[in-house]
Amino acid sequence: MNKKATNPIFIIFLVLALVLIGGALTGYSIFGKDYDKDPLPNKISKIPDLNLTEVKNYETYKEFADKTNDLILIINEQAKFNIPLLKTTQEAWGEASKKITKYGPLINNYQGLIQSAKKFEGDRSEENYKGFYLNLGKFSLETSIIGATLFYSASFQGVGILYRASGLNSIALKCPSCVSTILSSAYWTIKTTLVEESSKIAEISIDKLKENIK
Repeated sequence: MNKKATNPIFIIFLVLALVLIGGALTGYSIFGKDYDKDPLPNKISKIPDLNLTEVKNYETYKEFADKTNDLILIINEQAKFNIPLLKTTQEAWGEASKKITKYGPLINNYQGLIQSAKKFEGDRSEENYKGFYLNLGKFSLETSIIGATLFYSASFQGVGILYRASGLNSIALKCPSCVSTILSSAYWTIKTTLVEESSKIAEISIDKLKENIK
């Protein structure tokens, strides 16, 4: 008898909920005493701003994707995430133009991460480090979902792949309380960025996770 397949992305977020709850119950230390030695904020703080407000053609899409990929490469190397790169071909722009309605939230997401890194470099407080990780988690989750939705849906069907790629397993261990904030923010970015059909899976998954962590 055939059984209806469980949505793998829902399972990923459900696993994340269990990590989040477990971390909260055990009182896991947020960042540890050596958080101020983390080299990632310094590297990200040196990335140039993205001087775009919108993406209307292939040239501006390529600028957006190239700079986003530069940021992804640093995160993947330093934090051992596996965020999928955005494709930068003319064909990729054609696919993106069908599925992305507004680039503003994604541009703001990029800028927010860089600004939070600069803020931490100016004042290495735990509060600023937490702010950096909130922005890092939001950028990683949203970019992973959007990259998978646009270009990699077939290769991201395995349970746990997108969850690990976004690095939220690592962030949940460092800061369980950060994850619900990241998910709430991600919900609205996904809702206002992808066209309705492409955003359904991400929206439902985030909704289900929020229900499970209440």
